[in-house]
Amino acid sequence: MNNCEICPILTTYNDGKDVQIIETEKWRVVLDPNQQFLGKAFVTLLDHKPSLSDLDTEDWRDFEALVGHLESSLKKAFQPSHFNWSCLMNIAAMNGQEMHVHWHIHPRYAEPVEIAGETFEDTQWYPRKEKTNNVVETTVLQKIAQKIKENL
Repeated sequence: MNNCEICPILTTYNDGKDVQIIETEKWRVVLDPNQQFLGKAFVTLLDHKPSLSDLDTEDWRDFEALVGHLESSLKKAFQPSHFNWSCLMNIAAMNGQEMHVHWHIHPRYAEPVEIAGETFEDTQWYPRKEKTNNVVETTVLQKIAQKIKENL
């Protein structure tokens, strides 16, 4: 696609910067470098489709199975309290770019979790506190991914 920012990333793996968790026939899951919520990841459709209404039955079946595996693995690895999922695509729309279906998974935590010598605290847990970013080093992302993969 000429004006899609996601398609080139899917073919180049973001020049090795992505820390991938899993890839299915239809979807790829990579950790977001901003681990504001431990295990926060992008779940991206491998085919270029601009809207949820463009997904076919196989896309949805594969997504359903992936959600089950991913949530189960995250529960075993880090015990999140629950999950938030969003499919926004706002930036592409605002910038006049082609949209590409992808989801954001936000595991949410009532209690801090420690991994790789770092403590991850969900600063937006009730009562709401100030929103923070938590961009972590690639080595930490790799340890998070390893822990999730161990539980897939």
